Amino acid sequence: MARDDSHTLRRTGSLAALTLSLAALAGCGGGEETSTTSTTPRPTSTYEDPPELQPGADGAYELRFGPSEVEIDGRRFCLRAYNGMTSGPTIRIPKGEDRKVHVNLHNDFTKSDFREIASMMGHGSRSCHDFNLTNLHGHGLHVQPNFATDDPADPCEGDGCAPEGRYFGDHVLHEVGPGESARYRWDLDEDGIHHEGTDWYHPHIHGSTAIQVMDGAAGALLIEGALDELPGIAKARERVMVMTQVPIDHENTVPLKEGEECTEDNLSVTDFLAVESLRATLINGKLRPRLTTPPGQVERWRMVYAGSPDEMGMKLHVAKDDSCSDFDKTPIETTQIARDGLTLPQFYRSDTVWVSPGYRADVMVKMPEGKQTLCLVGRRPNDLLGSVIAIVDVDPGAGEPTEVNLPAEADVAALAPPTSWTGTVDGEQMEVSCDSVETVHQKVVLLVPTPGSKPPDLSSDVALMSCDPGEHPHEVDPDAPVCICPDPNISCRKFDERRARGYRSDRVMTAGSPERWEIRAFDGHPFHIHINPFLVCPNKSNKEPNFAHWRDTMWVQAEDGPRDVIMNPRRFTGQFVLHCHKLNHEDEGMMELVEICDPGDEECLCQGTDESGACISQAGCQPDDLACQFAKTATDAYPAPPPPNPELCGP
Repeated sequence: MARDDSHTLRRTGSLAALTLSLAALAGCGGGEETSTTSTTPRPTSTYEDPPELQPGADGAYELRFGPSEVEIDGRRFCLRAYNGMTSGPTIRIPKGEDRKVHVNLHNDFTKSDFREIASMMGHGSRSCHDFNLTNLHGHGLHVQPNFATDDPADPCEGDGCAPEGRYFGDHVLHEVGPGESARYRWDLDEDGIHHEGTDWYHPHIHGSTAIQVMDGAAGALLIEGALDELPGIAKARERVMVMTQVPIDHENTVPLKEGEECTEDNLSVTDFLAVESLRATLINGKLRPRLTTPPGQVERWRMVYAGSPDEMGMKLHVAKDDSCSDFDKTPIETTQIARDGLTLPQFYRSDTVWVSPGYRADVMVKMPEGKQTLCLVGRRPNDLLGSVIAIVDVDPGAGEPTEVNLPAEADVAALAPPTSWTGTVDGEQMEVSCDSVETVHQKVVLLVPTPGSKPPDLSSDVALMSCDPGEHPHEVDPDAPVCICPDPNISCRKFDERRARGYRSDRVMTAGSPERWEIRAFDGHPFHIHINPFLVCPNKSNKEPNFAHWRDTMWVQAEDGPRDVIMNPRRFTGQFVLHCHKLNHEDEGMMELVEICDPGDEECLCQGTDESGACISQAGCQPDDLACQFAKTATDAYPAPPPPNPELCGP
């Protein structure tokens, strides 16, 4: 696929402790720094963009998930990753009007590897999952959620097809076992031209997502459009920065010995709890990469935060030496033009690029006019003083800049998705916006740990090990307490327990009917929903845009109060998920199954009817499910405690 000259130009170039840490991190939005860097500088490497994956002769992109030997910080590791690399290759989709993206996923493992995961940092309930089971999620895509629309001109043939000769859509409930494959087709423009932007792909297999993404199984998915052709952007130097956090220094990570081959029998990372440790941030699989750019150069940084579970505030400082062992306190302001692959309706200028797991940020950086070194510093709750994650050498020896002017704000804003539109709300046609839709239709509460529960005792060792799946069945425990929220949970319910009880879905909406949702969190979590982005209404955040704009992932914390969003379930019906994008939380059950139904489809919308013939929502409770009934009262009352209910909880 040929690209124009402007593209070539830019391509060459404990609870209390947790709460305290998150509050401190909030200062990364512009407060005074107390120090410069907290770590001794490690060796640097030369910055490189991820290689771009090219489609094969049949037009499909081939992704191979399997044991991958990679070198990081002078050591070799054997990781679960894509195409033998960390991170994965970039998939770039040129501008178009009827784009059908074929991706063939191959699982190159030959056997299962069942291991334990556990909530509450290992001290809560345990479950058993196959770390070699996988699938594929296009994070940020608005496409069919289950199966691609049947197209007689493009039938799926060969191994890995869905039933009836169809392709999979963005189907994250499908499982691709060792030795198996799956054929995906993402029809980007089926519901109008897909928004351009910086998205990404990664595995989404429940119970094993965190370990696989932590290993670096993540890659950029770039969808091009009119934004990329604007003056100030078209000739800017583009950098694709996929940030992962492989636990290279964790006590249970085992590098390869000299001469040792990487196989599925000697993988370096097998400890689920390593996700909780402080891990260095890699950019495109490299530690502290060093990039060079001309003075005055305008750069576009496409930043994908594939780390978890920590939030991170990134700032660009002027170095006091060429190794960034020290730097000026005052950071350089940058301009954000898009969040989560969605163009912003106005510039967001800040000295901090604040990200939570799953975020993307398109950042325009105007380089200084003289020769100097800049330090990109990341600060996280367990690294408040910060660590240098990249070094920028501004050097006249790098040649002439390809662009010296930032884009015009009005030009960028004109391409942003509108923040008001005409839709059907509660059966009435109306103008939909943050100001017009006042009724809260659905409430989502992200809880871990459960309020009032005792924090885990972290003084004792926790051992997670290989496991027999037969000893960890997903069954309903009849002796489980009714009036205690499971941990972790969404709205006092866990994904696995709802599946074990046979619920079809956990939350339903009607296609074409916008709804106002209230999202709350007890401590702090990134809320993410698949398929349809949501309109974020103005809020009190000091970390990211607080004007109305579109997102698919959003940080929610108690200190900022509830977040109001407008959901707009456009066109596509079917099942997908919403979850906390701290991926270990999602693996442990902090996820819901969402279904979009056609208007009037009672089988989809209702699990039955009550005595008066009214619909009992699929999101509701079975008559004997007392824990579900308690969960509803707890969610409705939150942040207040649920009212006493002797029928559920005794006097």
